[in-house]
Amino acid sequence: NASPGVSITTKALSKSTAEGEVKTLLNSDGKAGDVDVAVEILDMKGRKVAGKTVKAAAGEKNRLEVPVPLAIANPILWNGVKNPYLYQVKTSIRTADGQTDELVQPLGLRTVSVNPKEGFVLNGKTMQIKGVSRHQDMKGKGWALSPEDEARDIRLIADMGADGVRTGHYPASTNIYDLCDKAGLIVWSEVPNVNLVWDTPEFRENNRLQAREMIFQHWNHPSICMWGIFNDIGHQPEAATRGVDMEAELTELNKFVKETDPSRMTVGASNQAGRRKLNNIPDHIAFNTYPGWYGGGPETMKGNLNGYIRDYGGKMGIAVSEYGHGASVDMHENPAQRPSPTGFWHPEEWQSHAHEVNYRCIRER
Repeated sequence: NASPGVSITTKALSKSTAEGEVKTLLNSDGKAGDVDVAVEILDMKGRKVAGKTVKAAAGEKNRLEVPVPLAIANPILWNGVKNPYLYQVKTSIRTADGQTDELVQPLGLRTVSVNPKEGFVLNGKTMQIKGVSRHQDMKGKGWALSPEDEARDIRLIADMGADGVRTGHYPASTNIYDLCDKAGLIVWSEVPNVNLVWDTPEFRENNRLQAREMIFQHWNHPSICMWGIFNDIGHQPEAATRGVDMEAELTELNKFVKETDPSRMTVGASNQAGRRKLNNIPDHIAFNTYPGWYGGGPETMKGNLNGYIRDYGGKMGIAVSEYGHGASVDMHENPAQRPSPTGFWHPEEWQSHAHEVNYRCIRER
């Protein structure tokens, strides 16, 4: 699945100890013989805090999983933007001829959950995520971004005071997740199920493949706290005219994702408040809502949120996964009038005004 070949799982976490397992996928050349799989955990100063070496019979199978249990005394938690503390897990493969391979992966020790009384909880403490959705394109480059471009994006996101990122509507590069780990951003990463899903064998197979690759490639990133399984599903006319049973496929995908990675919650981004069957598939639902852009004035965000909270959030509230307004830095109008979202004229002043009104409604709730 194009994964690093090393997966790190935290089994238990307390103030006094962190217990985990480092699983190494060993590729053999088919020759018999033992190999040593050596795992060391280093703190941020490069000091060894845990380590263990186990023997594996490399020639028995062409691919062998080698689990190594480890424990860290007095662990320091990865605590979001407050303290994005990262250990390093160094895995080495050694044969009679010497070391043949080495890989270093990040380790952030943290717990996450969502519950009705406290909302989103990081390491036992309530946290209200204030984040952004990020697309990976840039003017003049399309999707051919450099690591420096990506670092600039994350730096801008952190500088504006955000503490979360949604990589909509597809997984981001490994570098983006590395940067989020280091910045302490809470990440929602999702598969590209946008607008429609199809109940065909080919689509289902592709859907599982993309979910599996996303999970295994990015398993070790502590910043990733949730897997997204859909965005804006159900408002296209093709769904009704072709009789597509989208809920059935998404229900199976949700089950697949949770079985593949039981440690993370599943989420969905919906613009269909009335589709309860759809919105209840993932563990938690968030809403894409654009008052002041696609419908109503910006102040109607208040009523939208009240409805979402009443119907889905209860005492827990609700998450907003998208909102906003188009604008051009070259177009200005004061006082600005609401433009057509499909038109050419998108004054920057309208975006600013509508954002301020939208965000006040969000913050108050």
